[in-house]
Amino acid sequence: MLVIPWHRAEELPSQARLRKAYAEWASVPKEKHHIFPRALENYFTLRGINIHEFALAIDVRRHRQIHDGKDGGPWNADWRAFIEAKERGISKATKWELMEHAGFMIQKYHLVGMPLSYWTKLDELFAVPTSGVGGK
Repeated sequence: MLVIPWHRAEELPSQARLRKAYAEWASVPKEKHHIFPRALENYFTLRGINIHEFALAIDVRRHRQIHDGKDGGPWNADWRAFIEAKERGISKATKWELMEHAGFMIQKYHLVGMPLSYWTKLDELFAVPTSGVGGK
């Protein structure tokens, strides 16, 4: 008989790091962050993107950092620079390129958060159920 051990007795280092990172993230207040800036909403709408469908629940302190400064801070400045570069080119930015750039921006700014729409209520999202299965 062949026995395959499915469960490790000890936690892997990567699991421990992930558990610690999640605990730290879960312990701080969150705000909703538009991945596609509200200041450029018309631009994104013309390209088929509803900016309110793409948000992250992120650490309040981090949110303030990426928007600190003139005209929405470095987050908005990087989006404007990308859009201006595309507008100077032969073709306009496609929806796919904008989505790809959104992923790049999330990585560049080391954003860790829960994806959601901007309409999602954070207090409901992070609420701990107080009753049993099925709400009974």
